[in-house]
Amino acid sequence: MNRSLRDFSGNVWERWGSRLKRGFLFGLLASVCAAAGAKPARAQMNPYFTAISNTMPKNHLMLMLLPDYQLARVGPNYLTYMGMAEYGVTNRLSVGFMAEGQKINGLPNTFGGVRFNTYYQLFPHDHLLHLTLYAEYEDLDQASLYKMEVSGFGVSDLTEPLHVARNLPAHTLEQRIITYHNWGRLNATFNFISEFDLENHNDYFGYVWGLFRQPCWDAMSAMAGMSGTNGMRSKPIAPPRLSSRRLGYGVEMMGGLGDTQQFGFFWHREQQYLGPVFSYSLAPNWRFRLEPTFGLSSVSDHFVLRMGLDYTINHLFGHQLG
Repeated sequence: MNRSLRDFSGNVWERWGSRLKRGFLFGLLASVCAAAGAKPARAQMNPYFTAISNTMPKNHLMLMLLPDYQLARVGPNYLTYMGMAEYGVTNRLSVGFMAEGQKINGLPNTFGGVRFNTYYQLFPHDHLLHLTLYAEYEDLDQASLYKMEVSGFGVSDLTEPLHVARNLPAHTLEQRIITYHNWGRLNATFNFISEFDLENHNDYFGYVWGLFRQPCWDAMSAMAGMSGTNGMRSKPIAPPRLSSRRLGYGVEMMGGLGDTQQFGFFWHREQQYLGPVFSYSLAPNWRFRLEPTFGLSSVSDHFVLRMGLDYTINHLFGHQLG
């Protein structure tokens, strides 16, 4: 292919790719109307840090505090933190808001920016795989270091002075195609990630997959209650504070898949991470999560300790509608 033809095809990809991305986001937001009347789904909470599987149950709000400590490959180690709120508009549609920051060793706390997301399960009665579309707008700066996902090539550590990075925008439209399935307490999910940089109009790709076994007694099953002998709903008996019935466990892996110029696995040029995931149901509305994550490639951070504390409000606006 000669250079003029490559330039022409690249311009066509950029022009139409940008239109498709805007159309996908608007269409996904418009699906609020289409989601009305969805039948209730099995109530399960998403257990992962990067992967997404189940949407939030209808009329449920989850508040999350997510701090990570990272042993950086480039520069000093640092702590990142994110506050997140997610709400189930219906059993198939969730919306969320995130704000993040970081504390680099030897430097002051820095605000990284905000994110807005929405994801919608396309079909209510999938038997083999649930298919979900996800869109997220990221209003960040280049000092932002929280690993919500990884994509493209190279390291994500801060490689320039903090005061410079804080003044450089990083506006991104992230999209995911999510497939997952639940076999009782066992969940498996795969996310294909596309991050479209609104500054340089390039696409960066990534992936994440997870496998997780939900605890016997978790927040959602406890809040759902159970039927008594008289037909009334009664509160289930909670196990002891220290009990294996409160423990969920699994594994999660994420990594980059190149960009529009080079797509695919280029292992030692892309970040790749793998780690076990644990959750512990502290109370019907409280859950603690932990994931010690290990970098696998030569551009990955050496180690990331991921932590999360979740609080769920069920039936936020009174009784859940049918």
